[in-house]
Amino acid sequence: MLAWLRTAGAIVVIIGLYFVAPMPWARSEADQPGLRAAVCLAGLVVLTWLLTRQVRRALQPERLFAERLEVLLIIVSLVVVFFAATYFLIADQFAGLRTRLDALYFSVTTLGTLGYGDIVPIGQGARVAVMVQVVFDLIIVTSALTIVVGGMRRPGKS
Repeated sequence: MLAWLRTAGAIVVIIGLYFVAPMPWARSEADQPGLRAAVCLAGLVVLTWLLTRQVRRALQPERLFAERLEVLLIIVSLVVVFFAATYFLIADQFAGLRTRLDALYFSVTTLGTLGYGDIVPIGQGARVAVMVQVVFDLIIVTSALTIVVGGMRRPGKS
């Protein structure tokens, strides 16, 4: 029960921070594409490092199933929020993306490979960002989830 409460709390904090954190590059002129790209690249590096740490933590033999599930949910939350922030920072390159909630919604639909078509990347930078999320989700997130779930299935590890 403690793991579930901790997980719910962590997800609320992650999403809450997304909605209140200042994003100084949002809505600025498009004359800073290099700076935006550098910030996003640095964020990807940090996110990958965090995911690696979480996976290692989840694979410790003394971890319970609920604690491992907690790691999976936090990983997905971090990825969704990171890409939502990225999309919000380049909202001018999307048709239909105006608010942080729009960006969060688009990030979740991209992760879920749904693509309703109500928010569309129209700029080259936005299209690159979406492609990066799709590849990141397919390679990094799927690998992390597979490793953690594989660790759950090993006899004596549950």
